[in-house]
Amino acid sequence: MARPVPPPRRDRPRPRHSYEGFVEKRGPRDKVEGYRRVWAGLRGLTLAFYGGPRDCEPLEVLDLGELVAVWAEGGGLVLRLRGQEVTLKAESREAQEMWRGFILTMAEMKVPTDLALLPGHVFQLSEALREERDRRATPGSPATPSPPATPSPPEPPLPLVPGCFFEVTRQEAERLLERSAEVGNMVLRPGGHGRGVSVTTRQEMNGTVLLKHYKVNRVDQGYVIDVDTPYRCSSLAEVVQYFVESSKGSLQPLRREYSRRLEFVETDGENGEKSQGVCEPPPAAPTPQPHRFRALKPPLSPHRPALQPPGGSGGPPPRGAIPEEQIYMNEQGERDPQSSAPHPAPRQALLPPHDHGMVEELAKKLQLRRALIED
Repeated sequence: MARPVPPPRRDRPRPRHSYEGFVEKRGPRDKVEGYRRVWAGLRGLTLAFYGGPRDCEPLEVLDLGELVAVWAEGGGLVLRLRGQEVTLKAESREAQEMWRGFILTMAEMKVPTDLALLPGHVFQLSEALREERDRRATPGSPATPSPPATPSPPEPPLPLVPGCFFEVTRQEAERLLERSAEVGNMVLRPGGHGRGVSVTTRQEMNGTVLLKHYKVNRVDQGYVIDVDTPYRCSSLAEVVQYFVESSKGSLQPLRREYSRRLEFVETDGENGEKSQGVCEPPPAAPTPQPHRFRALKPPLSPHRPALQPPGGSGGPPPRGAIPEEQIYMNEQGERDPQSSAPHPAPRQALLPPHDHGMVEELAKKLQLRRALIED
């Protein structure tokens, strides 16, 4: 039953509705005969009626928790609640079907399967159902119902909307195909007949533009293409496939275009003129060059001096060469007069040149021995 409206409060904000719009309403609380034009807003299980779209305080509130049945009759939508009936008339058949879909979705917490709506509208109902579930799951929500004893059956999957479906009118579809002739010549759009969709095609033959519009009716869980031999499809994707295959590929669905460059409008700070600018991509990072390893020469060992070619100048003498500063002695212990020769005398003892202390000691012994011999 209709609940009494609380006294107006200016500090109370208007709630956000899942669906709203102008309707013609007739019910037991209406004083005049006929229908009264009001603004209706649906939020959860509350259907509120306002004097206008900007009013915050409702004139009347219906509790959809007491809803018994909803059906279309005499060009209107009849809501039977416990103890009363309220009839609503929307501005179009599509809007009336939307009201029926939203009311049943909020009352039963599932999207009805017998709606004569477009896939985009069914998706809107699904989003409103998801938001209502989240709102009711929030602690302290006034519309939180008691959990059901048995789990509800799974909802049927939403119909997939092809990429060539556009929310445009017949004239807008014709202009869209004219501007985008290079990316497709067929679009799906809302049907002007109120049920299902329409297909608009554009082709050229000998310089003449051929525009065609086809009706696709929604029946049960599928679609029927209204041609000479009606063809039944289970989805909108199958409808598109039928047109492509029947035309041997001459009809192609319009692809949505996406810009590849970031463009913007900038204003000159001096004269105020506006111009279109393009955002240049940042410069690419330099490609790292492969690291080249340089062959390192092995360190020279102090015990193995570097080899020098024979007759070379500078550096240590080659292995086996006899330096000039080496001292040679004969068998009698005397200095060999041929010590400056490039090759040693036979049976000569070679003293290491780096041991200067030993050389001095031998030189002293040699002088002492010479002194003894002279005496």
